[in-house]
Amino acid sequence: MEIEPIHVVLRCLFCDAAFTDKDVEKKEPESGDLITCAACGQGSDYDSILEVAKEKGAAEMKEIVKKKFAEEFKKLFK
Repeated sequence: MEIEPIHVVLRCLFCDAAFTDKDVEKKEPESGDLITCAACGQGSDYDSILEVAKEKGAAEMKEIVKKKFAEEFKKLFK
């Protein structure tokens, strides 16, 4: 069973807008960096943004895997 990779976008914790390269001053933010959202102007901690993105990605992947298993299970009992 092959599952396509997913792409998780980092989003502002306040307005849910996707962060762009303009929002991130340096290419690779580090733990503790504050990233200011271009859409709402609020600053968000990079670690918090990353943690929320990981949780959303894990939940999305869980749903994809459940769906794939259901499809494969149906194929077994045709």
